[in-house]
Amino acid sequence: MKRRELPPLIAIALILLGLSAGSLALPDRAFSDNENRYLQQSPQLTADHLFSGKFTQEAEKYESDQILLRDFWMGAASTLQRLLGKGDINGVYLGADGYYFARLTEDEFDDASYEKNLRAVTAFFDTHTDVSCRLLLSPSPGTLLWDKLPVGAPMYDAAPRRELLPALVGRDRVVDVTDALMALDEPYYRTDHHWTTVGAQAAYEVWCDSTNRAVRNQELTAVTDTFRGTLYSKVLLPDSPQDTITLPKGVTIHSMDCDGKLTDSLYDWSRLQEKDQYTVFMGGNWAHTEIDTGAENGRRLLLVKDSFANCFLPFLVGDFEHITVLDLRYFNGSVEELMDGGVTDVLVLYEMSNFAADHNIFKLNQG
Repeated sequence: MKRRELPPLIAIALILLGLSAGSLALPDRAFSDNENRYLQQSPQLTADHLFSGKFTQEAEKYESDQILLRDFWMGAASTLQRLLGKGDINGVYLGADGYYFARLTEDEFDDASYEKNLRAVTAFFDTHTDVSCRLLLSPSPGTLLWDKLPVGAPMYDAAPRRELLPALVGRDRVVDVTDALMALDEPYYRTDHHWTTVGAQAAYEVWCDSTNRAVRNQELTAVTDTFRGTLYSKVLLPDSPQDTITLPKGVTIHSMDCDGKLTDSLYDWSRLQEKDQYTVFMGGNWAHTEIDTGAENGRRLLLVKDSFANCFLPFLVGDFEHITVLDLRYFNGSVEELMDGGVTDVLVLYEMSNFAADHNIFKLNQG
């Protein structure tokens, strides 16, 4: 080895040594706000874990998760990959106009689960023909804003999946919001997988038309302009754009019970001070929520949903005096018992790829 090659090697070794020492000296982080996930904690050395390979796997993940300045190194790695022309970083496409998209290819879309879930929803609707039932599947952002994807970036084709809906579920039961969202300038956030409140409002208007309801026009007001969402959390690019979150003005309720947590607002304002500001809606996801709106119109809604419905919910408050909200990923009770409480309307609302990937839809027809 030549003498001039030593200084850079020594520098690299010192950096790695410093990172290791710093990582060991600082207490472990339990949760990453930027990545919005729990981090690997120190693995337990047991005979079972050692011989099964679990200890080695957890040790490697622990070293990666707890490295000093982890967020900085992730952002630096993403920046370097972008400079090298890579348009797909950690499963996120870097699109035009600052838009990020979750990668989901034809091979990755679970058609078998999608059709199984559609049949489960249809069976549930068929059991309750005396109730107004609707299914609303929001298009995945990458299938709607395809012109903003990187050139040649593979994305699943939503059209044939959408064409299945009338045949399997029933034309009058399907709320197709595709055209309404395409007409908007910003139907989705740039760094998050959710639709914007503007997108949710447009979808609400289509739902109103489907259920023969008059649209209640509600003015939107901005509550933050520093939102960076779930897709940003996967790349941590320092120059990622920041989005604005808006809320409909003047929405009030009597009470909301989220898995036993009581409040008198649909919004958790404290979440605007946290990384995941989208959780200002309902304070996040809950298994079972009961809302007394105070509308006193005799209508009761069962809303079965993923997180896309969280910002859709405020538009429904004036249409129902009571709303029951279920997230089947966490709910393990009897849906039928809830239906016996006088439900007059049902809305199943998911983003399409979330719906296909959810293996809990069968719970609609249990008990």
